[in-house]
Amino acid sequence: MKARLILAGILLGLLAGCASSPRPTTPPPPLPQARADELRSLITSGSYLRALAGVDAARRRGDAVPGLDSLAAQARDSLGRAFTDAVNGKKYDDALRLMGSAQALGAADLTGTWTEKALREALADQQHGSGDTVLALLTRLSILSLPGAEEKDYAAAFDEASVVGNQAVMRAIAAEMTSKGWTAPSGPDLDTRPPFPRMISGTVTILVDRGIKVERGVGFPDRVIGSGFFIDKRGYILTNHHVIESEVDPKYKGYSRLYVRLSDSPQGERIPAKVVGYDSTFDLALIKTEITPAFVFGGYGLQVLTPGDKIFAIGSPAGLEKTITSGIVSAMGRRLMQVGDSMQVDVPLNPGNSGGPLLDEQGDLIGVVFAGIQQFEGLNFAIPYALVEKALPALYKGGQAVHPWLGMAVTETDKGLEVIYAVPDEPAALAGISAGDIIESVEGTPYTKLADVQEAVLGHAPPSLVRVGIRHAGVEQSVLVCVSARPEQPIEEALKRDTRDNVVYPLFGMKLENIGSFLWKGDYIVRRVIQGSVADESGISVDDPLTIQDWQVDTDKGYAMLQVVIKKRKAGFIESAVQIATYLETDNFI
Repeated sequence: MKARLILAGILLGLLAGCASSPRPTTPPPPLPQARADELRSLITSGSYLRALAGVDAARRRGDAVPGLDSLAAQARDSLGRAFTDAVNGKKYDDALRLMGSAQALGAADLTGTWTEKALREALADQQHGSGDTVLALLTRLSILSLPGAEEKDYAAAFDEASVVGNQAVMRAIAAEMTSKGWTAPSGPDLDTRPPFPRMISGTVTILVDRGIKVERGVGFPDRVIGSGFFIDKRGYILTNHHVIESEVDPKYKGYSRLYVRLSDSPQGERIPAKVVGYDSTFDLALIKTEITPAFVFGGYGLQVLTPGDKIFAIGSPAGLEKTITSGIVSAMGRRLMQVGDSMQVDVPLNPGNSGGPLLDEQGDLIGVVFAGIQQFEGLNFAIPYALVEKALPALYKGGQAVHPWLGMAVTETDKGLEVIYAVPDEPAALAGISAGDIIESVEGTPYTKLADVQEAVLGHAPPSLVRVGIRHAGVEQSVLVCVSARPEQPIEEALKRDTRDNVVYPLFGMKLENIGSFLWKGDYIVRRVIQGSVADESGISVDDPLTIQDWQVDTDKGYAMLQVVIKKRKAGFIESAVQIATYLETDNFI
């Protein structure tokens, strides 16, 4: 009783303190004026694309923002000047990003006589001239997807693929040119698979020396072994991010040195290597050695794979180098990564295979091995080459790869792609997109699959403007969104910006309505459960009453946990205590 009185006294003291707090002497500006000041500040600080998205949102809401048209004109002029500066400075990547933004804005006049094709040709020529032939090939391939691609464009892509040594692209382009009635360039025998010994010469064993690890007073060598393969004649190697993670993880404070061992290296020889770029989202890393490889691997992002296709893997399982295994594609479209789908394969894979190439019967690169489940034989996964191709430009730029996002979680429903959560102060929320809206299109292309719309957004480097078609309260709207940089863990970012009750929805898949709370505990009613979510698999259903007893988030181990007392409708409303946990790394954010 005495403890209760003390607690009541503390609460009353807090309330009294709040009541006696002095009020600000200067009243804040009216909301419309504050909004105008915010837009003006964005323009003067160089964030004119965010300002243009803000103008679009204000107009759709019907906000009476003072001088809105003048602010829109200023931001529009800033975009035009930035494009001109990018072109004059031969920063064609930036020019393409700004051209896309102008097109989304409906202001194509800002880019003058330049066309997207002309900019891409200039970029490809620049990349080729600097020796970045792999990037030049990707740029020339992107030209082929534009309207009005000509025979000379296909021929230029074929020639670039020949320089790179990418037989997959050469074969595909030759077939396409023949189908169009054009004369395909002559080249090597494209239908003959390179012999396996030659392909093995293009693979390496990745060795990460992490010094001595001490456990219970006993020290032993701490080593990480993985696989990798050459994709560039200048000595660039592709592998998994998790293999070389200690080289780039700022949280890791120990010793770490990266080496590679070539397939024909003498026993014990190690060659120093360095990390160029890394991508935790796709679990990829680009490293470099001062070696001219005997063979480089190449793929084509438009390859069509189906379950049952025969495939091969080359790697160093358990350190056993030059190991070739074979199997089939078991399934496509597995949701294991934050963005996009992965490929399930039954090729025998073991620790040490991570980062190795996955090949089809013609020897073309179709994916990168990245995961396996040791408890289940033949249950392994790879990153499809189509996603690898999208990740390569950011890897070559160096450092940590930056991807775009809209800042919202989406689920597939019979109504379409439904928004279930928008992170506060991120692109979608700033543009006025909210839970319950249906995403219908991005840049005019309709989407019904989450993985497809995620891949579509990947093509818009931040910051840039994107036109998103939504259905809000049954009314179709066209929304201008300024994409920003995607955080490594979207849920962790949401937890910094929002309350637990709101983040539970995209994290566990259940929408809660608070019907009363005290301190850290809360009483709720479940208003919705997403099919296939953690909540659904835990037997929770709509209208179940529950009380949250405990909530824990461990960012180091990457999980969140809820302890609840619940009366499940499916169990006859008998009260029970349930603990549910889930990984913080989710796949439902765009």
